[in-house]
Amino acid sequence: MIRRQKSRTAPILTASAAALLLATPLPVAPSASAAIDSEANDTPNPAWGTARMSSELDLELIDAVPIHTGDTFNARIRVHNPTGQAIEDLHVNPRRGGAAESTEQARSELTFGAFPFYGRSVEVGTLEPGETREIDVEVPTNISEEFTLGIEDPGVYPMMFTLTGSRDGESNSFADERFLLEVLGNNATPDDAENLTLIYPITADLDIVPGETGDEELILSSDNLAAELSPGGRLDILLHEYLDHDLKGAGCVALDPGLVDTVHRMADGYTVHDTRPPIGRPPQRLRDSWTNSEEDYRGEPGTGSAAAAEWIANLKQLDCVMTMPWANTDASAIAKTRNEWMRHEAVSRGAETIERITGNPVTTNLVAVGSGYVSEDLQEPALVADNSIWAGQATTFDASLGTLLAQSGPKPQTTGYSDPSLRYDYRMDSRRARALTAAAAINVAVGEQESVAKLPNYLGPLTAASVLDTAQRLLDENQARARSVTDLPLEPAPEGTPGSPYEDPAELNPPDVVQVQQLAAYTDELTGMMVNDPAISLTRYGFTLPLRRNLLTAVSLNDRGTRGGYDVAVREQHERLDEHGTTLRELRDSVSLIPPGNVYTRVSDSSPLLIVAKNGLPLPVEATMLYDAPDDTRLNTPSTVRIPAKGSITVSMTADIPSGARRSDIGLWLATPERQAISEPITIGVQTRAGIVSTYGIGILAGLALILALLFRLGKQKKNRRQR
Repeated sequence: MIRRQKSRTAPILTASAAALLLATPLPVAPSASAAIDSEANDTPNPAWGTARMSSELDLELIDAVPIHTGDTFNARIRVHNPTGQAIEDLHVNPRRGGAAESTEQARSELTFGAFPFYGRSVEVGTLEPGETREIDVEVPTNISEEFTLGIEDPGVYPMMFTLTGSRDGESNSFADERFLLEVLGNNATPDDAENLTLIYPITADLDIVPGETGDEELILSSDNLAAELSPGGRLDILLHEYLDHDLKGAGCVALDPGLVDTVHRMADGYTVHDTRPPIGRPPQRLRDSWTNSEEDYRGEPGTGSAAAAEWIANLKQLDCVMTMPWANTDASAIAKTRNEWMRHEAVSRGAETIERITGNPVTTNLVAVGSGYVSEDLQEPALVADNSIWAGQATTFDASLGTLLAQSGPKPQTTGYSDPSLRYDYRMDSRRARALTAAAAINVAVGEQESVAKLPNYLGPLTAASVLDTAQRLLDENQARARSVTDLPLEPAPEGTPGSPYEDPAELNPPDVVQVQQLAAYTDELTGMMVNDPAISLTRYGFTLPLRRNLLTAVSLNDRGTRGGYDVAVREQHERLDEHGTTLRELRDSVSLIPPGNVYTRVSDSSPLLIVAKNGLPLPVEATMLYDAPDDTRLNTPSTVRIPAKGSITVSMTADIPSGARRSDIGLWLATPERQAISEPITIGVQTRAGIVSTYGIGILAGLALILALLFRLGKQKKNRRQR
């Protein structure tokens, strides 16, 4: 019976405990499917907002621009009937509300406005099931015309188009489209124009296949980034739109350093594939490479290298650069893990990355967090909404303006700092409508107070062009005064609990934070297993750095912060984290002990026990050998075992076993110098040949004595018979 364990120094773990530690060091969420079922079910979180009901038909504004006072508002509209019934007598009805005096009022009007002023209706007619039709709408605004919206003064006006008709003889309203319309005029130059600073984020979805380590070749699961970088793609247009506008120093591009790093690597060549070769895959024989098999990890060469190189070259022309968190990750959630390396990679690494790639330092160390608020001290100043409470230092922007801007673009964001009573599914309004709203919101804001306009995290070309046009016009006409991001004051943390004043439906829940925290800790442990070698250019931190970045990508806000993308983002988050755990297990399993056999038979007590220690990692591993043995058994192990990179070493030991013991079973495993288990425990049996010989000798002598006794007895019986 095993009663206690021993090592060269002090006891630490039993073999079973070591096995348990290694069997369960990489926990995931209760299960990926369970987590998805709990977060992405048929009952949506009411925090996403239900202020507007969904429409039965589709009404989409596809073309419209701001107007001048007295002009006719011309719009092109697309209507679609996705139902199974014909809708008759359809009309598009233009309506407006009163001029918005503040961004908060503008939000309220778009959600609950009465729109009491009616313009001329436009007949659509009957729309059959599945039918789509485009119509031109001309809406007079001059007060002297008939059926006019009656707009006399320049300003920003809430607008609504409603689609009414009849089905089965009953009249109904089937859809509406809402937006803010800029009405321009000969505005007098204000005596003291308000300051304007415009933050222009550029980020994208990073499709790096999980499991990357060290300086491996870049493998992307899709070539979507190549399309976005190519001429006419989203990222290409965003960069050129900014460079083509003159904001007189008011603008600053908030770059996602994860995107910049990925595009920089794409320029050197990359592969598109949905998997990466498994860790420790044995070399393939030449003849096996001639045919395709299920384990084909070659993928296809990426097509975006040239576009990536050009995009990086254009980045160098930017006049002002700041950073977003890496991969637009949830910075507060990362800070909650209390892992300093993760925090550093999330919010501090970006400045060094951008300077290394572009050759230009960032203009400010201000971090444009994707959530718009922070609940933890990031140890870097953050750009946050002015209605939130923050930890550390921050610069603020108008929360209502930020919300109006965030709901534009291809991935409209539901901001956690916005009033839930005014939230709804922003996809109900078309991209064109939301782009008009974003541009008009800038106009409202600068007429109200000095403004910091933070554009959407996932900015679209339509919104970018509309907002930049408006901002440049306001600056050119002296309706606003340019203020550099470097002139924004840093404000100390206010009293109260840091975070958003309202519920954020995209906030990472506590179990997910714990999972990221645990995986980050095990990544640190993997780093600590290895030691740097001057002969190897790769460092241990560099080897595990991609793993940390994978965790940041897993909790990106690009889709998680949107109503339409949340469910998919949660599923992909758990899949990525599960893959991360699998990678860590495979890497740890590549360091192991391999005994020549299960039982050692020794000639004498001084005979060595030989065990092979194997290391599949690209850097040396320094470990100690811990063991678990019966009472009075001692294993004399070396104080430290240095296992070479991608190699093995034979370790020699001796065992002190009580003289009366026929065999001792010993559990043995590798551990870090801090005595954290590295390898799976193995069990070896140790016995001494002398003991075996003596045991066998006694048995033989006993057998011989028995035979002699039998022979003597048989001989005596035979002699007695003769005498008779």
